[in-house]
Amino acid sequence: MVSIHNSNSITETERKPETFPETAPCANSVFFRTYSRRKKEGRETWEEVCERTIAGLEKLGNLNSDEVALLTQMQKQLKTLSSGRWLWVGGTDWMERPENYSGGYNCTSTNITDWRSFGLLMNLAMMGCGTGAVLEPQYINQLPPIRNRLEVSIIGEIGETHPSQRREHTQVIVEGNRVIINVGDSREGWVHSYQTLIELSSDLRFNSPIEVLVNLADIRPAGERLNGFGGIANPIKLTELYQRIASILNKAHGRQLNSVECSLLIDEAASTIVAGNVRRSAGIRQGASFDELFANAKMNLWQQDEAGNWRIDPSRDALRMANHSRVFHHKPTLTECIDAVRQQYYSGEGAIQWAGEAVARASCDLMPDKETKLEFLKAYNQGHALQWISARHPSMSQQELKHRLQRYGLNPCGK
Repeated sequence: MVSIHNSNSITETERKPETFPETAPCANSVFFRTYSRRKKEGRETWEEVCERTIAGLEKLGNLNSDEVALLTQMQKQLKTLSSGRWLWVGGTDWMERPENYSGGYNCTSTNITDWRSFGLLMNLAMMGCGTGAVLEPQYINQLPPIRNRLEVSIIGEIGETHPSQRREHTQVIVEGNRVIINVGDSREGWVHSYQTLIELSSDLRFNSPIEVLVNLADIRPAGERLNGFGGIANPIKLTELYQRIASILNKAHGRQLNSVECSLLIDEAASTIVAGNVRRSAGIRQGASFDELFANAKMNLWQQDEAGNWRIDPSRDALRMANHSRVFHHKPTLTECIDAVRQQYYSGEGAIQWAGEAVARASCDLMPDKETKLEFLKAYNQGHALQWISARHPSMSQQELKHRLQRYGLNPCGK
């Protein structure tokens, strides 16, 4: 029997207080799905998350009592929050380890210049960070050409090894032109195996083709808890990852990768990580304004077969994992802007970025007023940004100058 009571009969003292305002009807589901960590006695409450994350910030920033009080007031009143990543890992033992520090940031960016860049982005994605990759020619042209074809086979079933005997770190065994990759059951293990496979494509020690055996027996099966980072394991797409990566690399045999192939390598890893919604993924890929291959990579992604059924080209499906933006190092013309908006209308893609504006925003300490900023933008549009900054800040090191002019990767929304 169900007993129904008139809500008007419930007094204010009996009413359970709301954690979040009624104007945010999805707040509780989003909070418990994304930011509330599981404890022995159940999920964290919002109060407990505030205590954990603010204690972490107090320690990280060596804050005084007044600063802690202000943070506490602003966060509990939902006026100002720390990053979403910090809400998940801030104040945990996991965050105390130096190799995990990046996990406190929502967004990251790197220039793709070597194979380590790909491993870095997978590592960041596995910590839940958004991944930015700058794929302009001056960067990706530093990548070595693909000289070895890869013939990948998967051996060992996921979950086959007993938990007490699982490898944590990836082991790579080379036997002539044969390579065995025993994938370790850890974030580092996944990343190492992924980066190793990419590196084999240009490794001068081998003759093409290379037989690659990827052993997944040590990987924990779906549903097992991740004790440090939190959440549960879900390696459902890991089995496909290595052969997909090999396919992308093999198509570029004898030459360097282009911007779209670089995107695919990153996005296949991202797709594996977010399978089953265990991790979120937010990515941005920045290509050159004149790179037509990059500009049209996601055009007609959905196609109809003869029966009229819509499908995505499987070889390009992973491109959905990130936004593609073209970087303009000159101020875009009205026509270029209209064309970009039109392309976005039809495909949802086609974003453009005026790099001068993005660099100016990320170096606002050098431009205290509107007039100075306009002077800088004029110099940037003419190709004289470095000289402009150097003339006004002669003591600035070359390293800092270079970094400031690359900050359009750190401020990709300066569109």
